[in-house]
This record gives sequence, C-alpha cells and structure tokens, in this order.
Amino acid sequence: MDKELKSKIVKKWVGDLPFEQKVIKLFEKVRDIPFGRAGSRDPKDVYEKNIGTCSGKNLLLRELYDEIGLQTKDMLTLHRFNDLVWFSTNSYPLVQIPTKVKEILNKGPIYDFHNFIKIFINGKWIIADATFDTPLKKYGFIINENWNGKTDMTMCIVGTTKIWDCGHQGLEMKSKMTALLTENIQRNRLLFLKKLSEWIAELRNKGFP
Repeated sequence: MDKELKSKIVKKWVGDLPFEQKVIKLFEKVRDIPFGRAGSRDPKDVYEKNIGTCSGKNLLLRELYDEIGLQTKDMLTLHRFNDLVWFSTNSYPLVQIPTKVKEILNKGPIYDFHNFIKIFINGKWIIADATFDTPLKKYGFIINENWNGKTDMTMCIVGTTKIWDCGHQGLEMKSKMTALLTENIQRNRLLFLKKLSEWIAELRNKGFP
C-alpha cells in the first residue's frame, strides 16, 4: 500500500492513542476483518473489500505497524489443514466444520504455508497473527483475544517446526513455496479453501447461529 493510504487507515482506526494502545487497537481492527477469500492477497484489497485470509490480513497488519514505526517481518510456517480437525489439545480445539468440507481432508494430507508476522517489542521479536475474526471462536477457530501488546500471540493455524523468516517478502515466498507442492495437493488445497470460505460466508449470512 502507498504511504498515504496507510496513514489514512492509521488515523481513522487509532487516531492519537498512545503508541502502546495503537499497537493493540490496530491488531484488533485487522483481526476482526471477516475471514474469507477476497480474490486477492493485496493488503489494499483486503482493507477496501473488508475480507481476507491469513496472507492479506497479516500483511495488512504488518504494513500498518510499519507506518507507526514498529520493526516487522513476514513469517511462514508449513502446516496441514487436516490438523484443524484432527489435532486437539487444551490449547488447540477441534474446528467444527461440516461434513461436506471435512470430506476433502479425508482424501489425504493437504499442506499449506501459513502467513503470520513478527514485531519487535521491548527488545524481542514476538508473534502476531490476525487470521481469524472473533465470531469464528464458537466454531473452534483459534482467536487471539485480550492481547496485551507485549507477548507472543498464538498462531491461528497448528503449524510445524518448519518456519521461514521472509523479511518483507511474505507474499512472494508463499507463492514460490506453494508452487512446489504436488498438483494433487495444490488442487485439494484450493478446493478446501473455497469450500471453507463458502461455509463461513453461509454462517455470516445466517448471523452465526
């Protein structure tokens, strides 16, 4: 995004709040942009369309943090979408997706690369992840709530130990690494994301029953 737009968004969303409160408020504003496919990962499109997935939302957050003077960097972690419904601990609940979406996962592992960011706060790099919006919490999605602006957030995807520091090249790195997946996994990945987004859109239209 150009500096003029970033400055406009920061002024609109956080005004003259103290710096520490700006950090928290900007995160909350981006987090609560509805999760869904915008047809673009560009942060400008995510802001203007008010919808996005991990890539666009977290890169929008990174650009807004850059605007207020925070040090930031894009991160990627390898994960399996299957773990949304297969892997559960006290920290990671099972996501309650319908059978028509879950069936895609039953075909085999679907790998993906999850975008999140790190920000430099109080002399250390900490995790920030604005992927899922608050209403999705009741369906088991990982939501970062009541963040204090100082400590690691929880990644919204059950990631692996394979993590990449991408500098400010998160979109480029994700595209390159996704292209290395097998054609079958790429096809099922796109199908799963499409069906997941359609289901979430249906929930929104019904007012999240």
